[in-house]
Amino acid sequence: MKNGVRFWIGMSLLAAAGSCASGRGLPPEPDTYVAADAIGAERAAELAASPASTWLDDLNAPEMSALAREALAGSPDLQIVEANYRAARWRARGAIGGNLLPSLNVGLDASRSETPTLTDARIREDLLTSSVVASWEIDLWGRLTANTLATNLNANALREDLNGARISIAGQAARGWVSLLEAQQLMALAEEDLQTRERALDLTQRRYDAGIATSLALRTARSQVASARAFRAQAQDSLLIASRRLQELLGRYPDGSLRAEGDLPTLEAIAAAGAPADLLERRPDVLASEDRLRAAGFRVHAARTALLPRLTLRGSAGATDFGPDHSFDNIDDSANMITNIVGGLTMPIFNGGALLAESRASVNDRRAAASDYVRTTLAAWREVEASISADQSLEVREREFGVAADEAREAQALAEREYARGVATLFELIDAYTRRIDAERGLISARADRVANRISYHVALGGGARTGGIDEEREAVQ
Repeated sequence: MKNGVRFWIGMSLLAAAGSCASGRGLPPEPDTYVAADAIGAERAAELAASPASTWLDDLNAPEMSALAREALAGSPDLQIVEANYRAARWRARGAIGGNLLPSLNVGLDASRSETPTLTDARIREDLLTSSVVASWEIDLWGRLTANTLATNLNANALREDLNGARISIAGQAARGWVSLLEAQQLMALAEEDLQTRERALDLTQRRYDAGIATSLALRTARSQVASARAFRAQAQDSLLIASRRLQELLGRYPDGSLRAEGDLPTLEAIAAAGAPADLLERRPDVLASEDRLRAAGFRVHAARTALLPRLTLRGSAGATDFGPDHSFDNIDDSANMITNIVGGLTMPIFNGGALLAESRASVNDRRAAASDYVRTTLAAWREVEASISADQSLEVREREFGVAADEAREAQALAEREYARGVATLFELIDAYTRRIDAERGLISARADRVANRISYHVALGGGARTGGIDEEREAVQ
């Protein structure tokens, strides 16, 4: 076999080995991770098919659902979290391959030296050197495997952080739509209030010109109109703020021009949230905390086994060619190559107590991770329970403010008729106006708060699915 042919066969084998080292035994690339990887395909499919997984559509507000999906695609905050996760996943893949698999390197060096002589001539010497070096630490005690698993679990935790960010962004967009609708309705109410008080001022002015109303009544009516204009300006500013916040979340230019065209959905009573244990399979923050707890356990094992001996295998082969007729055929000739195989066993004796300190620190890290898991779980249950109890009180508020608004509207109409006939005073009319506006504001706020709380309830449940129930491509895969 010719030396050149042998060289290219060797290079092909090196390429194949490198390909195996970059892919064998490693987790799939980030884009292929789905919820089923963490909890099992059957359980993931069950959660995806549950009513909670489609909570946006269950609220029966198509405009809200569309804006939430737009936020998932355009939110800069979410894009930052997603990019950070994918960067961490790639680093984890690199760390996993570097820990468990052998390292293989090939080198080719060329040098030229010139030595002066007593004459004008110079002696030139060319040197070509080729080398192949492989090294592999045998995982005697599972230290490398423990580090690998911990790294992968930490990357899984970042994936759950991404899923939690998706749910959060969807919830923020939905609540932003509710706030925009509330601001629009309050703006319309402010306009109506101003028109109503302007009618009262016009009637009071005519009564004053006829000598029926007093100067006090006229000035009071003017004051009420000025106050209504001020409230309208405040409502206009609140509307622009709500619009800009939602535009920013969607990734649009925040010029305040966005307006909601739908209406707040009519809500039924909250259905059963399921067993508390089910929440632990839905909430991304709980799953992330669980992954970090498991990773901390592997870190403890890795830190303890770092005190034990390590076995490393190292092999190398190389050839050197001198002279003016050097070529690749000479440096890849296996007959001329110098080979070396070394197996070494090392044992840490003294390092200033660093390894022992790390072992003890890792134990406390695991305790902290366990406490964080408990805290996260309790917070998740608290959020769900708080949303359920808040819905009950908000339902009462909405119902009672509805009754109050109906009665206040009738009272205002009656006060206007009596004031026009001269039976009621202006102050009674103003009191009727104020009570109606307060009742209308209370009703609008109660409805908006209840819908926002329902959104928070679904977010607290983890959205049912890993991405808030709106990652259609992932649900199709499941």
